[in-house]
Amino acid sequence: MIYDVKVDEKDYKLEIVEEAKSLKVSLNGRTIKLDNHKSVIGQLTMFLQENQPIELELSRDNGVYDCWLNSRLARCEVIDEKTAKFAKLMGVTAGASKTKVLKAPMPGLIVNIEVEVGQEVAKGDGLIIIEAMKMENELKASQAGKIKHIKIINGQAVEKNQVMIEFE
Repeated sequence: MIYDVKVDEKDYKLEIVEEAKSLKVSLNGRTIKLDNHKSVIGQLTMFLQENQPIELELSRDNGVYDCWLNSRLARCEVIDEKTAKFAKLMGVTAGASKTKVLKAPMPGLIVNIEVEVGQEVAKGDGLIIIEAMKMENELKASQAGKIKHIKIINGQAVEKNQVMIEFE
């Protein structure tokens, strides 16, 4: 299966071919083979790429995937090639609508809230610093918007998928 993938502002061609005991993934022509390729959305998955471990966790939010790859968060929009072609022919944009909330990607402790209600944020602006597994992770805005409501406070413990910020 072939997909158009947009990660942040970069576009990629992704081709996935399932084989007997592995998965062959080509990204912009670069092919890697993954063993132990069974993954479930919302669960941490361990892959082996050339005997090197890779941690991946996917969560879907409003048609967009939040991808945690080895402790790095990326917002990914994935569209299969057929849907992308039809959208182009019809003159519409295939893809996700704007995300209205920021959810906790993991259980953790809120270290710092970097925004206020009513504040306009640009894509990439820092929103929250969350501590999880003794590491601080800065969560950034995946798109421009305005902060409607902040549902957490500094020092608060949060659960995975808990809504922390709502956008207008």
